[in-house]
Amino acid sequence: MLQLLPAVLLVSVQSPTAQVAAEVLELAAGTELTYSGKATHKDAVSSMTLPVELRAIVLGQGDKGTLEVALFHTLAEGSGFVGGKVRTVPASTTFSILELGPDWTRAPLGNGMMPGMPMGAPALMALGDLPLPPAAVSIVPGNASLTSRVVLPTQFEFKATQEWSCSAESGALQLSAKANGLPAAHAMVESMKLLEHTQVLRVDTTKRAVASSKTSWKVEFSADPLRVGEFGSELELRSIRQIGDEAVKRLRADFAEFTTLQRKSWRAEDLDAMEREAQALADRYEDSGSYLAAEARALVANVVRRREMVEKERLEREFAEKLVGKDAIEILGDVIGKDLQGNDVKLSALRGKVVVLNFYASWCGPCNVEIPHLKDLYAAHGADLAVIGLNKEAEREREIEHARRQGLPWPVVLGSDKVNAALYVGAFPTNCYIGRDGKILLREVGFDGKERLKATIESFLAAK
Repeated sequence: MLQLLPAVLLVSVQSPTAQVAAEVLELAAGTELTYSGKATHKDAVSSMTLPVELRAIVLGQGDKGTLEVALFHTLAEGSGFVGGKVRTVPASTTFSILELGPDWTRAPLGNGMMPGMPMGAPALMALGDLPLPPAAVSIVPGNASLTSRVVLPTQFEFKATQEWSCSAESGALQLSAKANGLPAAHAMVESMKLLEHTQVLRVDTTKRAVASSKTSWKVEFSADPLRVGEFGSELELRSIRQIGDEAVKRLRADFAEFTTLQRKSWRAEDLDAMEREAQALADRYEDSGSYLAAEARALVANVVRRREMVEKERLEREFAEKLVGKDAIEILGDVIGKDLQGNDVKLSALRGKVVVLNFYASWCGPCNVEIPHLKDLYAAHGADLAVIGLNKEAEREREIEHARRQGLPWPVVLGSDKVNAALYVGAFPTNCYIGRDGKILLREVGFDGKERLKATIESFLAAK
């Protein structure tokens, strides 16, 4: 997205254009650049376009020729299609301090954003992409060179070879790059692959900055069938100014205080006290004119959300514990849905077997990792083990194709909202185990590996 190119990172050649470029790309501390444009996302089930404003303030040169930058992006409301429905994306702001080097840069985004999530999260991800041209790009038309990696936002890191070229024209320089990436892993998406990455930067020699940036990339991520997300961004320089030494010092001081409190919030156990402390900081920033005022408000909201999550997890644990020993038919009813052939799936028909209610989604990476191991156990203990797949999605064609590709040998119930609600299922995979006598034995969330799955099922099978 926004590219800030310190002169020390570029190889100079003996030409008037090269000398001008070296001056253009040398950004002094206190330089503030504001860009506006859009971020886009499209895949098989959704599309999203979000207007964006991005502001960067150069704090100074870091070690080894890197450039230290305070980065702010603000997303205005955008809308698009998600699962065939028009959705509106609320305004959002993220903040990070980046140290931009010739080989790597990282721009984290919060809130667990990842491909496959609705409400425009993939488009939000694209805003964190800040690769730099490498040190070896010289200002010579047609020159090319390689860098070692491209690092994308949140926890996604794609090691890649990126090839840059440079061309000169009247009053401007154009830098272009392409890259191909290797697979990467994420806790919620089992595997990802960067298929394409292209970027074009236009350096305006009169404005002494990168005047425009256009980035596009394609990512393949785990679902069955595999889904490909296409992401893009276009930014134009709207203004550039110097904010002065005192403003830079204040921003540094505010950031140091803010990040200290932010890190403390990650480990805090007394979240009520943490909220009060964060709110006090937000109140002080509100009237200070600090760039961090919005971020302090967001910190308060994050603490509140974390407290709500902790409480939700506590209630969920208590709920799961109360289920143990209850008759499954009393909780769920006998008929829990219809299978893909339209037949009733009845719990009463499974008495005498251990039953696994496997709540999953086709787009869920851990679910797709768990399924083959569950199939192996089903094949080994089919006489005593029953499995029912419960898929919240009601899109028959896609989910039937998923079941076919996975070779699921057990009944699958689509649109399982009623059963999900009865068992308080909000994350995937979730397994609910029912004993031979029809009573609930265990409800647990997540896939913790094939050995734990095997041990859990075999212990229930061994029980009399």
